[in-house]
Amino acid sequence: MTARQKEDDCPHRQQRALAVCAALAGALVMLWGLPPYLGPLYVLTGLSTVSPLLFLRRSKSFVRACLAVGVRLVAWGALGILLGMFLFWPSAVLLLLAAFGNPKRRPVAAKVMGGVGALVTAGALVGAAVFCWSFLVGPALAKPHTFRADAEPGLSSERLAKARVRLWKFGATDAYESESDEGSFLEVRFPDDLPEEQRAELKGEIGRLPGIRRVELCSVRDCG
Repeated sequence: MTARQKEDDCPHRQQRALAVCAALAGALVMLWGLPPYLGPLYVLTGLSTVSPLLFLRRSKSFVRACLAVGVRLVAWGALGILLGMFLFWPSAVLLLLAAFGNPKRRPVAAKVMGGVGALVTAGALVGAAVFCWSFLVGPALAKPHTFRADAEPGLSSERLAKARVRLWKFGATDAYESESDEGSFLEVRFPDDLPEEQRAELKGEIGRLPGIRRVELCSVRDCG
């Protein structure tokens, strides 16, 4: 087989680029889905977006893989829409574009497909950046404005109302009960500009409430 024949048997570089972008978009969604209980489902779905890259030396197999995975991701996204599987639709679109975006066969259409693919990739990257900033970087950099204290489970509405009135005098803006696998908590919010001296007084007053133990600052990521 000549070098020219080998080149013709390989997918065009635009098709390869679109397939790589599809895998990148799938990896971003996969990383987003790792922490929850559905992590394995996201991993398996995300890994499927990489499979067309295994056929970079065989054009026909590459096209078949792009079509098969792209169509399945569209269907799987519709079936698992409540599980967030629709987030893999950008990868599906990019794989379908990669299957048909060969400039040698469709010179004009391939240019349009390449442009659409660039827009879809840019959208996926911007969405990932906004998500990371809004839910990871931003909360991590934000100054905490909530005290969290261990509390006896089942705080009555009357006790919460009394606690609010008592803590308002020390600068608190709200007090409410929250529960998790770790237990029950009393969360007390205060203004961002509350002076450190008043924060210390507020923390001490929370610790003097009945049924309250271990008062600590709670990060914006955990307490909003």
